[in-house]
Amino acid sequence: MGKLKLTVSAIVAVALATVLAWQHFSNESLRQDNDGLKQSLAALKQLSDISAPAATEETMGEQQQAELSNLRAEATQLRTQTNQIAVLAEANQKLRTSLAEARSAPPATGSKKKLNPEDALPQDIHPKDSWAYRGYSTPDATIESTLWAMMKGDKETILKAFAPDMLAQIEKQMGEKDFSEEIKKMNMAEFRVLDRQQLSPDEMVLTIYTARQNENGDKVNNSQEQTVFQRINGEWKVTEKSPPNNN
Repeated sequence: MGKLKLTVSAIVAVALATVLAWQHFSNESLRQDNDGLKQSLAALKQLSDISAPAATEETMGEQQQAELSNLRAEATQLRTQTNQIAVLAEANQKLRTSLAEARSAPPATGSKKKLNPEDALPQDIHPKDSWAYRGYSTPDATIESTLWAMMKGDKETILKAFAPDMLAQIEKQMGEKDFSEEIKKMNMAEFRVLDRQQLSPDEMVLTIYTARQNENGDKVNNSQEQTVFQRINGEWKVTEKSPPNNN
């Protein structure tokens, strides 16, 4: 549904841009025609003042009658263009309304489609061989730094990745387990970030996919979950908060 909504929004945006461009072209053409009409009217008035101040159409010369016919045709054309611009303006307003509704529409009811590992962008795929300490400046960096620290048995780096609401729980687990041995047993192959949902400037939900390998190097026991991260003093931490219900 998200991709469909994005597609609809893109179509509406393109249509809106087309209408705005055509409206600009029509307005410019109307201004040019209006200037021409003013010049013609001025010329006709000058002729009328010279030849016959109170001249009627019957007393006009052939040249004056031709000028008058041209002016009438131009006036008719301008009225038609003015009507067209009014129609375009109305269509423009409808498109703006549709675009605003598409942007602000609430999520559709029903279960949210589960993302696939193939949905991850290349920069969001992190194989085990590339893991390193990346700091905590982004949620992605926090994940990679934590997994790297688990492989190294670096408990201090691991603890820095968690928000205060989880520290006591993580410290207790770390006292009972050797994380470096645990991650070896898990035999993780990679992690991928499939989706990011910004809850606020300092809160974000990441959909994280992880894969493990068996003895043959095949990926098995894959899992996917959502984790809420919170920025605290400029660093993104893993929290115990539950992600918002998108169903």
